[in-house]
Amino acid sequence: MVKLSDVFVAGGFPSITYIARDEYQLESTMEDYLDARYKLLSISGSTKSGKTVLVRKTIPKRDSFWISGGQVIDLNSFWEMVLEKTGGYTSLSETTSNNENTVSGREMTASIKPLGMGGDLKSQFNESEQHGSSQTLGRTIPSALSAINQLMSHMLPLVVDDFHYIDKSVQQSIVRSLKDPIFEGLPIILITVPHRAFDVMRVEKEMTGRVKQLQIPAWQTSELERIAELGFNALNVHCDSSLIKKMTREAFESPHLMQDFCAALCRANGVRETQTKVLKLQEPEDWQTFLRNMASDTSKLAFERLAIGPRQRTDRIRRTLVNDETCDIYVAILFAIASTGPQTRLSYEDIRSGLRTVLKDEIPQSHEVTRILEKMSEIARGEIDGEPVVDWDGSYLYISDPFFAYYLRWGITLPEGEQTKLF
Repeated sequence: MVKLSDVFVAGGFPSITYIARDEYQLESTMEDYLDARYKLLSISGSTKSGKTVLVRKTIPKRDSFWISGGQVIDLNSFWEMVLEKTGGYTSLSETTSNNENTVSGREMTASIKPLGMGGDLKSQFNESEQHGSSQTLGRTIPSALSAINQLMSHMLPLVVDDFHYIDKSVQQSIVRSLKDPIFEGLPIILITVPHRAFDVMRVEKEMTGRVKQLQIPAWQTSELERIAELGFNALNVHCDSSLIKKMTREAFESPHLMQDFCAALCRANGVRETQTKVLKLQEPEDWQTFLRNMASDTSKLAFERLAIGPRQRTDRIRRTLVNDETCDIYVAILFAIASTGPQTRLSYEDIRSGLRTVLKDEIPQSHEVTRILEKMSEIARGEIDGEPVVDWDGSYLYISDPFFAYYLRWGITLPEGEQTKLF
C-alpha cells in the first residue's frame, strides 16, 4: 500500500517511478568519473529533465557537498556556503601562557627551659607567589582558502546545481580557484542547461581539456510512458495506452510534467493510494480544461512580467493583432513565440514568422525584435524567480523551462481566439 504522493513525485526523488535510462549509461558515466577524477564534470540537460535526480541517485547528499547556484549572489557568498556545508571557519586564535610559582620561607629557633628542664622549639614560615602572563593571537583566513582546505580534507564531491544562475564573472573566479583542487583529484560537478554547457571553458580558457561533458538526452516517448506504467502498476490502476500517449505528447519531453499529468489523472479518478482491486482510470471529460488547469501559476506570473516589459518606459506603439485587438510589442512577441507551438529553440526568423501570424500589419524591424528579446532575457534572469524562462544568446531564443513552454501552449489564447487577454 503506497500513497499517490510517494509514487508520482514531481520535483523530488521518484523512487518508484525512477527511470535509469540504461541505454545512455548515465549512471555508469558518473561512476567512471568518480573513479578517474582529475577533471571537472559538466552535466547539462533541459530544465526538469532529471539532471539533479541522476546526480542524487549516484551521489547521495550525505556523501557530497551541494551548492545551489540560484543562491549565489557573489563570490563571497559562494565560499561562505561551502564553508557552512563543510563545517569550516574563517577565524583562528591561539592563546599562550607563562606561569611561575615562587616559594620563600624562614625558620626561627627558641629555647624554653622552665625549672632547668625543656627543649628547643622551631617555627617555619613559608610564603608563595604566582606570576604569570597570557597572550592571545588571532588571524582571519580568507573564506576561499579555508573552504578549499576543507574540501581537500574531506575529498568529497562538490556539486554546484544550476551553475548557469551564477554571474559569469563569479563563475570565472570560482573555476580559477578550483583548478588546483581538481588537479589534486577533488571531484567537482557542475549542473547546467544545454546551451550553457560550455560556460566553464568560455569563462576560463585554461580549463580546455580538463572538462568532461555529460549531456542528458531528451526524454523519448517510450521513457515517459514507462513512468506512467510503473506508477499505475504500483497504485493497482489501469490506464489505456491512448491516454498515456496523449499525456506524453503534451509533456515537452519533461519527466517532471509527466509525473504531474499522471498524478492529476489519478486524483481526477479519486485515486489517492494503492487500490485493493484493479481500477480503470477514466479519460477527462474535457481534455482542454484538464490541460489548461495544469498550466503553472508561476509560469502565468512569468508571462505577465515579460508582457509588461521594463518597468520604466515611455508609451509604446500599439500593434494591431489579426483579431483587431491591439497590444504593444512585448505581448506581440510572446504571442509570436507561442504561435510556433511553441518550439523551445527559436531563431530570429522563427519569431519573425510568428509575428506575421499574429499581427495584422506593421511587422517590427529586426533591431526592434532583437532589442525586445534582449530585454526579456534580462527580466527573466534578474526579476523572475527560478530558471530563466527565456534566454536570448544573440542567435537563438531558448525556452529553458518546459512549464513556461506548456503555459504558452495552454495558458493563453492566441489572437485568433475570442478571449485574448491583453496587457
